[in-house]
Amino acid sequence: MTSVLIIEDEIEIAEMIRFILLKEGFEPVNIALNCKEAEDRLAVHHDTYILDINLPDGSGYKLAEQIRSFSKAPILYVSANVTDDDKLKGFATGADDYITKPFNPLILAARVKANAQRYVRDYRNVAFFFDERKAELIVDGRTYHLSGKQYLLMQYLYENQNRVLTKEEIYEAVWENRFVDENTVMVHVRKLREKLEDNPSEPKRLLTIRSVGYILKVGIEE
Repeated sequence: MTSVLIIEDEIEIAEMIRFILLKEGFEPVNIALNCKEAEDRLAVHHDTYILDINLPDGSGYKLAEQIRSFSKAPILYVSANVTDDDKLKGFATGADDYITKPFNPLILAARVKANAQRYVRDYRNVAFFFDERKAELIVDGRTYHLSGKQYLLMQYLYENQNRVLTKEEIYEAVWENRFVDENTVMVHVRKLREKLEDNPSEPKRLLTIRSVGYILKVGIEE
């Protein structure tokens, strides 16, 4: 299922978009009529976000920036703001597409589908992805910014994915010392698991190999 959140204060437009997307196979398709409702909905990840800009209690631009801070999912503006400056600001806040009102519902559905398919192909179906250049760990569509030893540990594990790494190899690569307190490493591994795993107590991606070290399993999840 590919989920969508529509943030639109005109209920007739929101319901019309929802009806079209449901017919196209998107599900669930949720609606927020203002910024407050949208912020409540953002607690649950969606695969695509459709935003109006002029909302009664705030700006769609701000919501887009908020969404982009934790998700790579497509953001599409559907707005009556039609100037080039409006569109440039929309793309500057992280949008993938900008559609002006009035719009052809079939064209809207096609553009939503194209963006959603790209996202599902490149991000959602991949268990996780580490962007070393941006120091971003993307897990099930959510983005985490790593720094310090957590970044270095993830970088080393990712570069040696699907290979068992001994504790000594990790100590030397990340801490440049073979004699690091084991508890220090365990703390950093646990923090990574809190981001990588659905249940950090029963890891499936960053595994402990008893008496040896760790392995980071990378690949498409079934």
